[in-house]
Parts: sequence; C-alpha cells; structure tokens
Amino acid sequence: MATAAAYEIIEWWYAVTSGGEAGIEFLGSQGDIWDTQKDMLAGAIASLIIFFVTKPCTITNKHY
Repeated sequence: MATAAAYEIIEWWYAVTSGGEAGIEFLGSQGDIWDTQKDMLAGAIASLIIFFVTKPCTITNKHY
C-alpha cells in the first residue's frame, strides 16, 4: 500500500510542477477526479483482506 501511495504522490507532484494545462491534462487522463482516492481505498481494502486471510491463528490457549 505504501508503494501505491508513493506513486500517487509522485503523480501529483509531477502534475503540480508541470503546472497549467499540462498538469491538469496529466491528472485528468483517467477522466476521474477521485481516481487517487479510489486507488488508495482499493489498496487499503485489499491489504486488510490479505492480512485477515493469511494471518496465523493466534487463539490457542483460552483463559477464562
């Protein structure tokens, strides 16, 4: 997920430094202003799913 966040930040930085119409066209190439947020949400959800599917079971000795 950190890699996806880094890519999104680099993408934003490039758009800001190129400025003007070029920056807007670069970020608007996906056609969705919420593309970054959707990408980050998808990465977070996928990370949580993978974590809960692959984590070892830690409940072996129950103390009541």
